[in-house]
Amino acid sequence: MRKFLYILTAIVIIAILGIALLSFVPSYLSTVNNPDVVEITVPEGAPLSYVSDILFDKGVIRSRIWFRYKAKEAQIDQKIKPGTYLIPSDSTFEDIFTLLEKGVADKYTVLTIPEGFTLYQIAQKMEELGFGTKEEFIEATEKYFNDNYNFDTEGLYFKLEGYLYPETYHFTKNQTVDDIIHQLAQAMNDAFTEEYTKREETLGFSRHEVLTIASLIEREARHDGERTTISGVIHNRLKKDMPLQIDATVIYGVGEGREHRTTIYQSELDKPGPFNTYTKKGLPPGPIASPGKESIKAALYPDKHNYLYYVLSPEEDRHVFNETYDEHLKDRAKYINRNKE
Repeated sequence: MRKFLYILTAIVIIAILGIALLSFVPSYLSTVNNPDVVEITVPEGAPLSYVSDILFDKGVIRSRIWFRYKAKEAQIDQKIKPGTYLIPSDSTFEDIFTLLEKGVADKYTVLTIPEGFTLYQIAQKMEELGFGTKEEFIEATEKYFNDNYNFDTEGLYFKLEGYLYPETYHFTKNQTVDDIIHQLAQAMNDAFTEEYTKREETLGFSRHEVLTIASLIEREARHDGERTTISGVIHNRLKKDMPLQIDATVIYGVGEGREHRTTIYQSELDKPGPFNTYTKKGLPPGPIASPGKESIKAALYPDKHNYLYYVLSPEEDRHVFNETYDEHLKDRAKYINRNKE
C-alpha cells in the first residue's frame, strides 16, 4: 500500500511539473532575447528556415524550431517579404510576423549620440533629424525628469544632463519625442547592472554622483587606457577634500551647458560658480555630458594609486600623471600654454 502511495505521489508531482512546463516553456520560447535593436536582411525568396536561422544567430529568438512552428501556425511562412528589418528589443513574435508580412514600409532615422555629448548637443541633433525643435526636446526632458526622478537639481542647467545614454538608435518618424527620451533614459538605466548598483553602495555614492564622476572622466580622458587612472585621481582628491580643478567643468559652467569650447581663460578659472571646480571643492552639481560605458565602469572601479595631478601632453595625446605638486608644476610648465586675458 505504501509503495502504491509513493508511485501515486510521484505521478502527481510529474503531472504538476509537466503542466508547469507546458505553461512556462511556450511563453519563454516566444520571448525575444535581444537587449538592443537588431538589423536583419531577408533576401528575395528566402524561406522561413533562413529567417529563423538569422534571427537565432543574431540572438533575437531562443529556438529556431519554436519560431518556425509559431510562424507556420500564423501562416507567415508563405508571406515573407524581402528587405532589411530592424527588430526592437521589446518585440514579440507577432511583431516580427507583422514586419515580415508587411515588408519594409517605415523608414528609420538613425540617431547616433557620441560619448561625451551634452544634452544640448543631443537636442540640436534631434532638431537636425526633424524631431521638432531643440527647445521642444529640452522641455520634454524636463517633463520626463519630473515624472521619473527625484534628486536635487539646484545649479543644474538641464535636469537630465548625463542621463541619456550615448549609443546609436533607430527611430521612425511616427515616434514621439517622449518615446525617444524614454528609450535614451532607459538605456542609461540599463547600463547599471546589479553589480554596478552594489558597487555604488560600497563606494557610498549615489547614482547622480557616479554619473557626474563618469561624465568628468568622459570629457577628460583621451583614450580608454587612462580612464581608470583619471578616475583614481578624482577619487583621491575627493577623499583629501581637494578641489578637483577640472577645466571641462569650468567650460561647461561658462557656457551654461550650451556652448562648448576647447580654450579657457584664467579669469574664468578665478570666477566662482557651481561648476567651477577650481574655486569649489567636491563634485559639481551634476554631470557635464553623457558618459559611455567605459567611463561609467571607470567611475565605479578607479585605479588605486597616489596620483593627485595630471596634465595633457599634446604631442603624445595622453595625460602625464604626478603624485606631488612640484612634479606637476614641472610638467605643467612643459606642456601647458594657456590663453590669458
